[in-house]
Amino acid sequence: MRKCSLARRTGKEEEEEKESVDSYTDKVVDITELVVPENPRIGEDVTLTCRFRLEGHGHRLYTVNWWRGRDQFYTYKGNNADPKHSYTFEGIHVARNESTDQSVVLKNVSEITSGIFKCEVMGEGPSFRTAVRSKEMNVIVPPKQVEITSYLNPDTTLYRIGQMVQLNCTATGAKPKAHITWEINGRPVGPKHIEYFRDIEDRRGRITSTVGLHWFAPDFFTRNKAHVACIASVGGHHTTDKKDVYFDPASSAAFNHQYASA
Repeated sequence: MRKCSLARRTGKEEEEEKESVDSYTDKVVDITELVVPENPRIGEDVTLTCRFRLEGHGHRLYTVNWWRGRDQFYTYKGNNADPKHSYTFEGIHVARNESTDQSVVLKNVSEITSGIFKCEVMGEGPSFRTAVRSKEMNVIVPPKQVEITSYLNPDTTLYRIGQMVQLNCTATGAKPKAHITWEINGRPVGPKHIEYFRDIEDRRGRITSTVGLHWFAPDFFTRNKAHVACIASVGGHHTTDKKDVYFDPASSAAFNHQYASA
């Protein structure tokens, strides 16, 4: 009976096979940092950053792809003589000369630029290891005007004892709605002095908001003056208007005289 002879692999062949397996399994792609501005303002230029590392012997970059939703707007091909490729979509305008393998610059962002932005990093084959991360960006529209006005007479700045100080703060055309707060002499105002009015929304979804402030003189006046500030905040951006109002001390003397004569 003849014995079947089994071919034995040499040590060199086993080592080469092990190196081949290791060269596939030791490849790693890791996105170490993804920076997508959360609330840029309309009209700004925005830089998106995707920092990554490649691990493994001879592991090189294949592509970096950027997406907004389903729209792929930028590709960097690591093994290409002309590595940068950009594509224009509504609200997406890439500054290709300013962009690299780890950052993309978007010019003049608008409300329709907003969305989920995704960075995809892929290493070379045969493994084509891939890492993906995403973040949301919402472009904001700050109010085009923030203004304090007097409720009764826009020119009123002098108040008598017992007279109600009534001021309105209006933030015009913000998206999303501006959050309005009041300060008197640098201190926040409590809710009992605040009045909210109905918002007005235009066809573009931009909102005009008005919040009122009221109190009786001479409260809050220091040395016959009160420094009033209105702060309208949208997505971490703040717009402020300020106004000084005055108390008429003669009215206090007249009031005291009248009270004493009664």
